[in-house]
Amino acid sequence: MVSILGPGNNFINYLFVLIVYSSLFIIMRYANRRVELNFRKTFWILFWGWAVGVFIGNYIFYLIGIMSFLPWLNNFFHTFIWIGLCLTFLYAGCYRNPLWEQFLLFAIFSFIVKAAERYFLGTWELPYFFFIDGNAAYIIGWSLMDGLYPFISIAGLKIVSRYTEGVLVPA
Repeated sequence: MVSILGPGNNFINYLFVLIVYSSLFIIMRYANRRVELNFRKTFWILFWGWAVGVFIGNYIFYLIGIMSFLPWLNNFFHTFIWIGLCLTFLYAGCYRNPLWEQFLLFAIFSFIVKAAERYFLGTWELPYFFFIDGNAAYIIGWSLMDGLYPFISIAGLKIVSRYTEGVLVPA
């Protein structure tokens, strides 16, 4: 059970994480009520690409030593609910904004989530980010990496749009 929930964690800890995700989603909805009809196919492509890719990537990064282990339930929540649903919803609402603004939105929201997961689940505990010492550097570093979501999404959507009709590729 430790590899699923994490040491000392129970379902109440995960409930608090879901409350944080939900709270941030409400803030996102304040700026953007729904996914536009012309973006829905793109939304699901991004959802599956990011959720599955990052779920696998997080474990690979753990194996090579650049990420701490995320218990399986935390990894699932973080990748499918937070990144797949919430961050893709954020992107659906802000993809027309300047890229620097998108970068900051993703980095800030991701920092809040990582800090909450650190607090409630004890994860994101690695004491360094590549060659920078400190757990704060680790959390901030990966949050800044999450700020690249819009840039990586544009590149991925350009590739997917060659093979799939109806994909909206932001300029």
